[in-house]
Formats: sequence, C-alpha cells, structure tokens
Amino acid sequence: MAAEDCTPLQLEGMLGFTGSVPNGLQYLPSGQHIVYPLAAGVVVRSIATGALAFLDPQQQGSNVTCLAISSDGRYLATGHDTFGSAKAFAYIWDVQKAIENCEDGNPSAGGCLVHSLQQHRGMVQALDFSCEGNLLVTVGGQDDNDLVVWDVETGKGICGSPASNSNDKLYSVKWLNNRNDRFVTCGQNQHFRVWEVCTSTPKLHAIDASMGSMRREMHCISISSDDAFAFVGTTTGEVLKFSIDRDDIKPYNEPDSQQPSLKHYNRKRFSKGVQSVACVVNPMTGNTNIIAGAGDGIVQILNPRLEPIPSHRVQLSGAVTSLSLSPDSKSFHAGTDMSQRYSIDISTFTAELRATCHYGPINDVKFPANCSDIFATASVHDIRVWNVKQRRELLRIQVPNLTCNAIDIAPSGTTITSAWSDGKIRAFYPESGKLKFMIPDAHTDEVTALTVVASDDDLGAEWRMVSGGKDGQVRVWKVLADTQQLLIHSVKEHSGPINSVVCNSDGTQVISSSEDGSCIVWDLNKGIRIHALFDQTIFHSALYHPDQSQYLTCGANYKLGYWDAYDGTGIRMIEGGEAEITCIDIQPSPLSSSPSGLESPTSPEWYVSGSADKSVKVWHYDDGITVRVGWGHSGTVNCVTISPDEKYIVSAGQDGGIFIWRR
Repeated sequence: MAAEDCTPLQLEGMLGFTGSVPNGLQYLPSGQHIVYPLAAGVVVRSIATGALAFLDPQQQGSNVTCLAISSDGRYLATGHDTFGSAKAFAYIWDVQKAIENCEDGNPSAGGCLVHSLQQHRGMVQALDFSCEGNLLVTVGGQDDNDLVVWDVETGKGICGSPASNSNDKLYSVKWLNNRNDRFVTCGQNQHFRVWEVCTSTPKLHAIDASMGSMRREMHCISISSDDAFAFVGTTTGEVLKFSIDRDDIKPYNEPDSQQPSLKHYNRKRFSKGVQSVACVVNPMTGNTNIIAGAGDGIVQILNPRLEPIPSHRVQLSGAVTSLSLSPDSKSFHAGTDMSQRYSIDISTFTAELRATCHYGPINDVKFPANCSDIFATASVHDIRVWNVKQRRELLRIQVPNLTCNAIDIAPSGTTITSAWSDGKIRAFYPESGKLKFMIPDAHTDEVTALTVVASDDDLGAEWRMVSGGKDGQVRVWKVLADTQQLLIHSVKEHSGPINSVVCNSDGTQVISSSEDGSCIVWDLNKGIRIHALFDQTIFHSALYHPDQSQYLTCGANYKLGYWDAYDGTGIRMIEGGEAEITCIDIQPSPLSSSPSGLESPTSPEWYVSGSADKSVKVWHYDDGITVRVGWGHSGTVNCVTISPDEKYIVSAGQDGGIFIWRR
C-alpha cells in the first residue's frame, strides 16, 4: 500500500521548539495561546492548559523558516524551505480552527490549511501580514531575491519585485502598524528599504534609507506603535533607529523629496550581534523603549536614547532569536536557538523557563521495561528523561562537548547506561542523574551502540551489557554489583562501524548490524559467531522477532529484510519507501492487539519504522504492507520505539523534535 493511501498516524503530543527560526515564538493577539515552529510544522499551544494543535503541511518535511500572525488573529502564515532550486511553499492557516483542534484534544485533526502559496525558489526567507490582515508579503532567499505581495482571501499574487538591486540577502520584513500600504525590509550591505504598495495599479515602489558612511548587516526589525521609527538589530551588536517617513508613489519622472534615514544607534554594543528586537511603550512616560535580544543570550531594555537600562537585563541560555510581547505588555516570551522558551516579567525583569528540549539531533530513545509513563532520549551534550502524559522534562544529564550515541535502561529501572563519542560507557542513577560508574576506553573510537542484557537481574550480583563501536568491535561487559566492570568477550569481524546491538529474550545471543553490509549473530556465553547476514547495503538496525524465529533488518537500500533465524538465510525483502530506512521497532508481544484497522481474531503482529524521507510508518508484519504513516519531522528519523503498553509510538530525529503518536 502506498504511503499516501494509508491512514495517518494520530499525533498525541510533541516535544520541541525550533529556536533557530527568527521571531518564531509569538503570542496570538488573544494572549491565551502561543505559536512556535517545530520541525516541519507549527505548534499552537494553550498557555493555561498546555493543550496544543500541530499544523503540518505534510509536504514530506520541509523546514519552517519563518512565520507571522495577522493582527486580528485570524490567520497564521508560515514559510518553508525546499531542496535545490525547486519552488518553496508558504502556507496560510486558519488560527481559529487550530484553536478548536487544540481545545478538542485532537492535535493533528487538520482542516486548518487555507492557502498554499508557491513562488520563491529555494526558501521563503521572511513574511508578514499587513495591519488589516488582507495582504501578505513574502521574501525569497538569496538564490531567489524576489518579493511578492499576496491577497490573503484568494491566495493569489497581486504584484512582485526584485527585493534588492543586487543579489544581497534579505533577512526580515515588517509591515507598518497603521498603514496597510507600507512595509520595511532589511538585509545585507546596508539594505534598509521602505516599500509602498498600490494594489489597484498594481505597483511596488521602494526607497532606500540614507545611512551615510555606516555599513551594517541587519537581521531583525521592530516598528514603533506610531510608525514613526523602525528599530533594527545588526550583526555587529547595534540597534539602529530609522525614521521611516517617505513620499507616496510618484510618477517615474518626479524625484522623491522625503527619504528614510538613520537617526541614532547605541554606542555600547551587544556581544555576538542583536538577533531580535521588540518595541514596548513605558506606561509611566509613554516613551517607546526597545527590548534587544543578543547572540550571547543577553536580553536588555534600551531607553528612547538607545542607552541600556542596567536594572532590566537578564541572561538566557542560547542566542535570543524571538521576542514577543503579551497583549497587555506586562511580560514577554523569549526563545533561544538552544530550544529554550522563557517568560519574562517586564517590571521585575526576571526570567522563568517555561519549556526546553534538545537543540541538536536525537540519536536514541528508550522506554524502561514495563513502564510507559516515561522515556529517555540521547542527544548532543546530554541525556534527558521525559514524562509522556505531561510532556515535560523530568531529568537532564549533561556531559559537555560530547555526543551520546545510544542509551539503554536496566530491566529494574535503576540504571541508565549510555554510549559516548569519547569511547566511554557511562551509567547514571535515574533519580538524580549522578554518575554511577564509567568504563574508560570501552572502545578505541566512539561507542556507537549499547544494550543491556534484559534477561539478567541487574539488582543481583552481576549483569551484562553489550557495546558496539566505530572500530567495528562488539564487546560484552560484566558488571559486578555496580563497583567493577569486566570485559568478558571482545570480537571483531565487522569492517565498519556498528550501528546497533540487540539481545534476544533469554540473553544467549546478540545481533549486531554494521555499515559493512553485514549483520552477525553472536553467542553471548562463548563469544563466537553463530551465523551472519549479508547484503549490499548499510545495515542500520536488526531486531529479533518476538518468538525468535526470524530477524528483521533495515538499511540504506530502502528495504526491510526478513531473515530465517535458523540458518540466517533471507526470506523476503520489502520496499520500505523512497529513502533509506534508518530505524525499526517491533511489537513487544505477539499476542497483543494490532493497530486500529487491523483487528482480527488472530491478532496479527506489527512493527514501526523511521526513514530518511522523514516519515514514521506502521507495518503489518505478515502482509508486509504499510497500514499507517505519520509526517511531521523535517529531517531524518533517527530512532523510533513502541511503549511497553503499546499505546504510543515515540519518534525522534535529526531535527531535534520528539513526536508521540497514538498507536
């Protein structure tokens, strides 16, 4: 069955925030919901209840690059990237429908997409709604250099123009607060323009601002409530203040008499540039102050003379890419490129961390045995433990400047074992995150795979672990009462890195999959090879069938392989899609019920796969067909797992997002 003909996987929840998107974290005008990008879609989240809706265009995972909300809160627009020089999409969404899905507890119910706009090549760099919400302006990336104004009701383009005279890259566009015919753009090589659009002609006309001898690259814009000034953040750490008055559109032979110009800038620069700005009116004086977010994580308020106010300064974790004022202007949300979301009270200027997630690729995800309430993830610099129902972080174990490649949890749940890029195996207490023991030089290069022998009693005198390395070795370790770790077997028949190691149910065998095109089944007690599976591919993962009669493999040849466990011969190969299959997990018990749509008296088995095409698929084991598919990731799905109670499927990948699917 083709993926597009399958029943969609229902999304239960998600964890993550793509903090690298400029101005990606925003309040809705009602002040009751926030909006932020995650992987290929956008999350609409209730501040009070935490309920959410996920807006996913299902265009096989193109990244969100920008977003904007209309002033009346009716529409949300998102810009996306694409591959090569193909035309990228911008989407207009119905916000009220998304809120209904949020309140109904159906995050991916759909019905929110209003228009699909396609004009720019490569990516949509920036977009914004007019103050009346009837027009949308989009700006293409550097390879496109086009600017287009769209009619929101019809979804049709009205007029367009080259965004700059040269091929300079534009970074931001902002519509004026009180004029429906003017907007401002900024970018490289002192590009700062005030545009006027005439929809009846139709016509676009731009006037460049006068900056004197100053040369700056400008990344973000905020406009004062009276439209008198625009405040722009630069890569060199200044906030520039421009007057933005200009002439109306004149006949081609009449010169412009009024030109936008640079008026002032702050003398004390911010480190690593100003990446976000927002205007806030002081209720006591009526003056417009500026909130600046810097690349070093500093958020500070500047007075009208662009002088920093020392008492209103706070340090956040990561570069501040988003600043969004609440409708009452008493607080604001700040987002950073380390996927942190903060709420900051303006009067006290204290920051409260609201949510966090991984900001790099996630390499592994595991549930504890017989527990479906929590799971652990492995990523760059850290391991994190999450609550499934509350969808929040419970524990963070940090190891700076290293990458955790794999994790496993001991059967009793008392130890989190992990494989690291420095060649060490580290074990941690799950309650505190403190180091329990460490095996230095577990492998000569990175430790790339790890599993705990599930049949062993890790609360007893001894238990075993199996590790695989980038050096191609498979090693078996004996842990003696958590105080001593002994190497009992070390075997090397693989000529490439080990991608996975998985033990059978009784702890007598382990199967290792490698990039050398082989999977080898080992006798754990004797440390010798039982048999090997060969194919012209890179094997990413190999699993035992629940009754141990077959092996299931996936790899770079786009296929899922079924192998006989008796002699290692191939049984059949199934086409897994249009990209390599990167991860698989199988239904824990063969006698439990199957996914909806597969009910039958025989309770057929099923398994799930993740792919480089950014999809998560549920497969019927015997028939070898796809029965469900889930889209949402914007990068390769690196890991996927089924909860022990079989109610949830958790996937994570290259984009740093964690998706929890209903089975």
